[in-house]
Amino acid sequence: MAINLNSSFSQQALSAREKISTQRNDEGAASVSNAAAKPVSKDTVELSDTVKVMQAADAKIANTPDINSERVASLKAAIDSGSYKVDAESVAQKMIDFDAMLE
Repeated sequence: MAINLNSSFSQQALSAREKISTQRNDEGAASVSNAAAKPVSKDTVELSDTVKVMQAADAKIANTPDINSERVASLKAAIDSGSYKVDAESVAQKMIDFDAMLE
């Protein structure tokens, strides 16, 4: 038995299949568009107080010049005039304290 694809019944069957296929595609597109329409929740990060203080200190350091020109000028003047005195005990204690921090 041969199947006649040009018969009206065959055309109706093909037409029904196309409708079902189109409906499925439309439903899938609708579910995708509904998912896209929903607001997306975003991850948030909250910084601790310690980090906030560190950021503020970092910003302050970034705005501070590396060299205090006024202090350098006053030290040069004191050295040139001979009035600058080194406190050997204070320097030695600071060296010991610094060494202890490294251990």
